[in-house]
Amino acid sequence: MLGIAMAVRADSPAPNAAPSVPVTAQFRGCESAGWCRFWVESRDPLAQSLHRVYPDGMPETAGNKELAIAVRNRLNALMSSFVHQHKRILLYRLRERGDGTWAANITVNESDLAEDPALQALRER
Repeated sequence: MLGIAMAVRADSPAPNAAPSVPVTAQFRGCESAGWCRFWVESRDPLAQSLHRVYPDGMPETAGNKELAIAVRNRLNALMSSFVHQHKRILLYRLRERGDGTWAANITVNESDLAEDPALQALRER
């Protein structure tokens, strides 16, 4: 994955709790299964820092491999930082889903991913 690391300074999310403040994260890529990987720095050295997060407001892709790949590709394009770009990614209402994954409302440079026109068009499919 091309990119430069973004600065990360955030408290580790508490289990089963949604932080009241957004969490700054480093993007590590999305999968067609619907989740993305984010690195969140923790004060606790024993806490897991890499989280699989399902972005809120994404199109339902179950059983539609073509749509799942299109959503994954769009998410990767929106959140990847290239040499000439710096993207500030914030996870809002980060919460555990109970299966080892997380969910959050995600913004990139203060723009909500769920409001991206290309993702909205995919959601209509």
